[in-house]
Amino acid sequence: MHVAEEIRAEAAALIDHHALGVWKPNDADRQAAVALFRFLETGLPLTGEQIRSVLAHAQPSDGTGERLLRLLLMTAGLLDDTQLADGPAGRDAVDHVCLLLDALALSRPADR
Repeated sequence: MHVAEEIRAEAAALIDHHALGVWKPNDADRQAAVALFRFLETGLPLTGEQIRSVLAHAQPSDGTGERLLRLLLMTAGLLDDTQLADGPAGRDAVDHVCLLLDALALSRPADR
C-alpha cells in the first residue's frame, strides 16, 4: 500500500495549485486549515484524532473542498498507523500536509 506516497503527491499538487491560483480554498477549507495550523503552532505533533475532531466541527462543505477533506481523512488514517507514520515516507507525507495547512492558513481569502 502506498498511502503515504498518495498523500504526499496530493498535498504537493494542492500546494502547487494553490500557489498558481488554480485552486482557491473555500471557507470550510480555510477554517479547517486555520484550526489545524493553530494546533501545529503549539509544537505538538499532529494526530489523526486532532484532524478528525477539526473535521467534525467544520462547516458543511459545498462540495468544492472534497480534495482537501479526502486528503485530511487519509492523513488521519496514516497517523493512526504509528509504524507507517514514523517511517520516512510517512513523515514526508505529513510534512507536505503541514506545508499545505500553513499555506492555506496564512493566505488571504479569495476576493468574492
